[in-house]
Amino acid sequence: MKNYVNLNILDFQPLALSIFIDATETPKGIIVPLCDWPKLKPAIDPRSPLYKLMATLTFVPFHELTLEEKSILLEDKLREVERENLRKGSFRAYKNELCTSQDIYVNEYADRKELVSIDAKTGNISLIKKLD
Repeated sequence: MKNYVNLNILDFQPLALSIFIDATETPKGIIVPLCDWPKLKPAIDPRSPLYKLMATLTFVPFHELTLEEKSILLEDKLREVERENLRKGSFRAYKNELCTSQDIYVNEYADRKELVSIDAKTGNISLIKKLD
């Protein structure tokens, strides 16, 4: 006796669900493919047993993630920390088209940007030009 039915109709695409039924064909449960968890996750209460089970079954340790997956996972947190550091007076250093030699960087503060030269031997920073 078959104790499940596959439900693959347009209303549920792209999810393909299998429904467990009893002898009277009364639905008793569903099979949720683990690959569909990211699509379902936002709609499930994080305190529910289903959420906890699916989170456990789909958990991948950080060191096993690809570089792209790590970047996606950390992007929001990094932006938050960056904003907080700028708010506290720190700066973000990067290179762009204005940086015409190895020692030139843009230092971006919360309220301004500066083109600077950094002496690699001494660490001294010299202001070349205020940007913005």
